[in-house]
Amino acid sequence: MRRLFRLGVVVMTAVAAVVLGAGQQATADPTLRVSVSGARLASGGSQVVLTGRYVCGPFSPDSDGVVDLTVVQGNTTGYGYLFLTVCDGSGQTWSVPVDSVGGQFVLGRAQTTGSGYACDRGPSGGCAFGSFGPTTVRIR
Repeated sequence: MRRLFRLGVVVMTAVAAVVLGAGQQATADPTLRVSVSGARLASGGSQVVLTGRYVCGPFSPDSDGVVDLTVVQGNTTGYGYLFLTVCDGSGQTWSVPVDSVGGQFVLGRAQTTGSGYACDRGPSGGCAFGSFGPTTVRIR
């Protein structure tokens, strides 16, 4: 279910039908939105730490998901994973290291992309999917 997605200030939104149990309010369009607000070069250059916010759900407390992140700067590419632990429909801040798989990151511009999903493990069983980017970030 993991798909590369494009990540940045651009927002991703996904829609999936949700079947709810008794006593729950119907939500026909659960969402998954992710934004990046910063990129910091880690010591040594083999990592960039991305920061931002996400919103998913609303789902039950048993929900989870993941967003696969990619950073490309020249010939250097890195990958990281944002694990979605709270999907109650409210905004959550995040910070994720992205590890280089070849070469070193340097200060300056880079492209971020990504894709992901969030699923309700509770009675509704609904999921939200999405992708976005590429978006330019400045590694500081």
